[in-house]
Parts: sequence; C-alpha cells; structure tokens
Amino acid sequence: MYAKTIEAISEQAAAKLAAQRRSLFGHFVRAMLAGMYVGVSIALIFTIGGTLSSGAPFVVRLLMGVCFGCALNYVVFAGAELFTGANLVLTLGVLTRQARVSDLMQNWVWTWLGNLAGSMLLAWMVVQTGLFDNSGTTQGVYQFVQNLVAMKMNLPPMQLFWRAVLANWLVCLGVWMAARIQTETARILMIWWCMFTFITCGFEHSVANMFGLLLGLLVPHGENISWAGYWYNVGLATLGNIVGGAVLVAGFYWLGTPEMRAQVAAMKEKSDEVAAEPAFSN
Repeated sequence: MYAKTIEAISEQAAAKLAAQRRSLFGHFVRAMLAGMYVGVSIALIFTIGGTLSSGAPFVVRLLMGVCFGCALNYVVFAGAELFTGANLVLTLGVLTRQARVSDLMQNWVWTWLGNLAGSMLLAWMVVQTGLFDNSGTTQGVYQFVQNLVAMKMNLPPMQLFWRAVLANWLVCLGVWMAARIQTETARILMIWWCMFTFITCGFEHSVANMFGLLLGLLVPHGENISWAGYWYNVGLATLGNIVGGAVLVAGFYWLGTPEMRAQVAAMKEKSDEVAAEPAFSN
C-alpha cells in the first residue's frame, strides 16, 4: 500500500546524496535557503502575534498557525534542504539500502549547519530593519517576541523534547503526504494543515527556533534570554525533531509496510549470495 511512496522518498534520498557529493558547497547553500524560508515565515507570524496580542489575544495562536503554512511550501516548491525533512527522507534511504548510516549522518550534519547559517544570516538582516525594536509602532511586536523567546528558552527539558517530537512528526507527515499526492493544490493544502496544527498547538521546531530565538537575542533583552538558552532550546529540539521524523513517520511507515521490508530483505540476501560465490580464474 505504501511501498511506492517509500520507494519515491528513498529515491529522493539517493538524489540528494548524489547532489551533495557533486558539490557540498551547493548543498550547504540550499540548506541556508531552507533556514531562510522557514525564518521569514517565523518573522511573519511573530509580526502577526505582536500586532494582535493586545487587541485580540484570543485569536493570536490561531492566526499564527493559519499563516505559517507558507514555510514548508516555500521549501518544497522553491527547492531547498531542510534538516527536519531529511530526518524522514534519509532514514527511508537507509532502510531501503539506498544510503548508508554514514551518508545519513553527513547529510544531517551539513544540512543542520546550513539551516543554522541561513537562519542566523536572515535574523541579522531582519533585526537591521528595526521592525523588531522596542520603539514606536514596533513596541508591541518587540514585547511579544521577548515574552515568547523567554518562554521557549526556559521550558522544562521533557516538555521541550516532546513538543519537538510532535512538531517534526507533523512536518514529516506533510513531506510524506506531498510525496503521495499528485495535484499541486492538494499538496499545498495538506502541507498547510500540518503546519497549521504544529504552530497552533505550540510545538517546537529546531530550524524555526534557530531564527526565532535570535530575534529576541539580537536586540536588547532581559536576563531570561541568553545564548545558553538558545543552544539549550535548539539542541534539545533537534533531538526531539529527529525522533519525530525518523521514528514516528519513517520508522512507523516502514514497519507498516511488510512487503517493502520483505523486498529489501530479498535484495540483501541476493547480494550476499553473489558476494559469497567463489571467484574462479582460468
């Protein structure tokens, strides 16, 4: 039932690895773009939240969720390398023997670093605009961001971890459905539903936080906001995101597709038999 989808995603893994081998720099730049696409979407919803937080606080999370669907759509349709999506794609690549564990680890490290670099670059650029300063018409947005960033940096570890697990469960579910759906409109809609759910529920996404937390750090801030808090959140969110994408989506669909597991096992057995055959020389 799901074998074709697993095959399609594992072929994506092979293609991504081939492109990465051709040009690691090119891969890194594409990962930077993904960090920037997610970051600009965070800038959008933070602006919405700050604008509405005093006048209509009861609709803030709802409208932030409505508007965040652009993030993954940018990544999917513009083309970029997102670490959290790679948690699904490269895991299925390994399970189907299209990639090795060492390939997966290298891809995840370089993609994460590229996402971080792109997020930091965009955060610096956005802060230079003055739109998140504590002055004039931007004061409401500034205070909203400060409160939200302080909360995220001081979440209890288990709460942060499980919020991150659930965030990337939904992100990778969006990637999974996009691989199964044929029409562009349907793909956009289903990706949007996943992003809407994750933001409105308040889950934690490592790449989104790479950018979002910097909006609180790169302007004058209180003692509850710090670089230690930044790395605490991004680090633990990264671990939770890996579990959400690699286990809850890639792992569960792999376990739920016994015919695919049998096919890969048969291929492995055949390759082992060929390797074991004695070589004869004339």
